[in-house]
Amino acid sequence: MATVYEKATQIIAERKENRRREIERRKNEVFSVIPRVREIEEELDRFGIRMLNLIAEGQYDEKQAVSSITAQNKEFLKERERLLVSAGFDKDYLEIPFSCENCEDSGFVGGKLCNCLQNEITAIALKEANLSKLLSEQTFENFKLSYYSDEYVPEYGCSPRENMQAILTECKSFAQNFDTTDENLLLCGSCGLGKTYLSSAIANELIKKGKDVLYVSSNALFPILEDMHFGREVSEEAAYIIKKADECELLILDDLGSEFVTQFTSAELFRIINNRLLAGRKMIISTNLNRSMLKNTYNERIASRITGGFSILEFLGDDIRSIKKLEGKV
Repeated sequence: MATVYEKATQIIAERKENRRREIERRKNEVFSVIPRVREIEEELDRFGIRMLNLIAEGQYDEKQAVSSITAQNKEFLKERERLLVSAGFDKDYLEIPFSCENCEDSGFVGGKLCNCLQNEITAIALKEANLSKLLSEQTFENFKLSYYSDEYVPEYGCSPRENMQAILTECKSFAQNFDTTDENLLLCGSCGLGKTYLSSAIANELIKKGKDVLYVSSNALFPILEDMHFGREVSEEAAYIIKKADECELLILDDLGSEFVTQFTSAELFRIINNRLLAGRKMIISTNLNRSMLKNTYNERIASRITGGFSILEFLGDDIRSIKKLEGKV
């Protein structure tokens, strides 16, 4: 299976090839109407090659050669423009711009990735991570602590904002130290407190670094697993998600507990968690369930594997979505 990088470079290569083909098509079209333009194109090529040979033989220095080539080319190009216009073509008909003028559709500038290639890598990675456009816009930079109350809550021992500041710091640290940390994260707490948002922010940060991430909700993942287990037909995309759930560098399982819990789903949940922990592949789980609810919803073995293998970040406070609605954010 091709990597994200390979898929992105293939897209850039196809753009370059499509441009070359279109130039050839237009040239053949023009040559059939204006044979002299073919001669001009051949003269342009021959003159450039002759000058390069003279440089190699030491008969011209590079500066003189460039000056001569530029002057001669201008004359040829002026004649070509006159001929094109007189035949009803646009004067720039044979000059097709690159999709990216910065790298001339090579994907690299000075040996480094051009922005056009980086953008393709990011776009493919977001799609393969199963992140929707909305989730892809949820970043650490856009996260607002101001949504959370700064009023001290005795039962918490802090304010919701202080609690969220600590969680935000932990999530940023997880993303920044991904290659060196052995940590997995359990984000738990009531609805509307930012668990999905911060999961997405971590995903987006790691995708920028080229990490292989899969973001999937539990009520989407387990029905696919069930269909595959019982031999039902599944789409190619669904099969890919299952494969990636086992193999990706980071699996984000969102909204655990929202699925229809059965003996099968519990067994599959344990398998996924256990296999990934044993293989050293990291996970983030978000859930509205607390520790005791996890045990009651699934079983002691799963609850123990989660609480023993994950750093638990407990989200406190009230649902902030009403505040966001007032701002038109949701």
